[in-house]
Amino acid sequence: MTFDGVLSIPAWKRFQGQLPHGFTVGSAGYIFVAMVAFAVLVGLAWTVFGLFARGVRDVGHLDLSVRDTVGQLLPSLLPISFGYLVAHNFQYLLVNGQLLIPLSGNPTGHHQWLPAPFNDDYVVHKQPVPSGAIWYFQVALIIAVHIAAVFIAHRHLAGVARTRVEAERSEWPWIFAMVAYTMTSLFLLAQPVVKESSSKSAAPAVVESAAPASAVAVPSGVPPPQRS
Repeated sequence: MTFDGVLSIPAWKRFQGQLPHGFTVGSAGYIFVAMVAFAVLVGLAWTVFGLFARGVRDVGHLDLSVRDTVGQLLPSLLPISFGYLVAHNFQYLLVNGQLLIPLSGNPTGHHQWLPAPFNDDYVVHKQPVPSGAIWYFQVALIIAVHIAAVFIAHRHLAGVARTRVEAERSEWPWIFAMVAYTMTSLFLLAQPVVKESSSKSAAPAVVESAAPASAVAVPSGVPPPQRS
């Protein structure tokens, strides 16, 4: 999901536009470049979380290897993965989930059980809710799942640390990792909203430039204004 979010940021779009002619979207060359970028992102993620897990082990003086520390902290990433999956595809679910409305009226395809709008006359709304409402839901969901992740990590570290002080101290590197991951997730989720806002703010400027004052049509029979 993170890689899918990376594909929507302006930096990737600029990189995509600078590729040679044989690397157009959908071509074998472009797929190879995307696979390499995905592998780099996976390696970077494992490296970053491995470093934070090592910080957890060293700060908390845990009797575990870095590999075991990462393995035991991975369950705390499951709420984040689920939350980002839902948040990233929330607008897709809102739009395509409307297809269940006509389907529920005729699930077998042979007999209409329910009246309109539970039939084929239902029109799918491409923007059922404002983009701002989707953004606020995504923010609330991402924050909630990260709080759940911190709670799971806290319970784990409280059980493996030798003392309560070391358990509390070992939480700080992982909490910092969670905060950084939250900021990255929100940045990626905000890209469609920023793109839509930019396009809306640029629209009036195009209209104004398309009809300058000097080009306004004057009705026939009305003399043009005299310049003083």
